[in-house]
Amino acid sequence: MDGRRLLTNTLRTNAAFSLLAGLDFVVYDKNIADILSDMDVGSLMPTGISLIGFSIFVFIVSKNINKYLVGVIIFMDALWVLGSIFLMFASAVAFTKIGLALISITAAIIAMFAIFQSFGLVKHLEAQTRLSQAAGDAGSKYR
Repeated sequence: MDGRRLLTNTLRTNAAFSLLAGLDFVVYDKNIADILSDMDVGSLMPTGISLIGFSIFVFIVSKNINKYLVGVIIFMDALWVLGSIFLMFASAVAFTKIGLALISITAAIIAMFAIFQSFGLVKHLEAQTRLSQAAGDAGSKYR
């Protein structure tokens, strides 16, 4: 699979996953909070709304690849993973076993998005560089 297709497919999968998670957090706010912890963790609605916005941003970027915006998405995914690890190990919130499993699985999925997006971006940029060099070489023959 070429880099652009890998990158586009991963970004769109990331957007769909983020949209579904965001909608779940908005619609099932209290239910999800109760599953994650026996303590009152507050509302997940702001997180859900943010995820919906993120999903729209990621989908738009997937339609018109911009290496800087893809870098921002990869960075945001990495922050989510690091934040999840921090929440699980350094938080005052006591998570349920199911809550810890869900947070861990979600973080692993998002880490895979970041990895595939990084790999796809590198392959895409390498292909663009090769095409640019080939076009420059072809143009220099006629100067």
